[in-house]
Amino acid sequence: MFMGTEKLTHTYMPGTPFANEALKEVTFDVKQGEFVLVIGPSGSGKSTLIQHLNGLLSPSSGKVYFDGNAISSDKRELFKLRRRVGLVFQMPEEHFFSETVYDEVAFAPRNLGFDESEVQIRVSSALEEVGLDAGTLAERHPFQISAGQKRLVALASVLSLNPEVLILDEPTAGLDSSGRRNLFSLLTRLNRSKGLTVLICTHHLDEVAALADSVLVLHHGRLIFNGPAGEIFSRREQLYELGLGLPAVTEILFGLSEKGMKVRTDIYTLEGARLEINKVKRRHEK
Repeated sequence: MFMGTEKLTHTYMPGTPFANEALKEVTFDVKQGEFVLVIGPSGSGKSTLIQHLNGLLSPSSGKVYFDGNAISSDKRELFKLRRRVGLVFQMPEEHFFSETVYDEVAFAPRNLGFDESEVQIRVSSALEEVGLDAGTLAERHPFQISAGQKRLVALASVLSLNPEVLILDEPTAGLDSSGRRNLFSLLTRLNRSKGLTVLICTHHLDEVAALADSVLVLHHGRLIFNGPAGEIFSRREQLYELGLGLPAVTEILFGLSEKGMKVRTDIYTLEGARLEINKVKRRHEK
């Protein structure tokens, strides 16, 4: 197993009147190189789940695995894990604390003890990776750049460690449509070209669904569905019952199906929908 959990349960404030079982025996696995969506209503346990995947939270019971081994609570092992599994929180720029963009991106490699020449290489490489010009932005204060640039700086801070896995919690929160498109384009490239395994918690299905290989659906701390994206998005009524929607493309295909057009409803990409509709039209023209 590359990454996953086995009967993962997490209870906040156990043994108190405020105890809250945020995750309940969640079991799943992620293949290396996959692009995975984690969806569910607010309070379903998404953020709690992803914080277990790089050891920020420890299970109340059950196990979390990475690269074939159960994650331990040993500090040295967690240190190694967090170099390989990068986590970007929602609105990460709110936690900036350095005086320059360079120092913000350099913090993690410096903290790992790299010499300054290696730090410089990693900072420049990470900024270039996310499409930012180090020469122009390196000495700027992180709060004097645009919202989209701030989000990219936060991502560069994680990429400076050359992780194998990138986990993002609502990465487009607060971004305009242009910022969202740029970010998802970058994540596509990191996943498809560089082979990074990517997990995203998001509500913006229309912009990210087309990238997904698989989907995890959480509800009240339980894993309700786990499987290929097409299979999950074809469960319209069940997703509706959980308070979730569908990608717009899938919704349109369901609408066409209800009007009598014999189209597949497990398609969630614009290109896939175009091909399906054209195929049905050709059948009718014969």
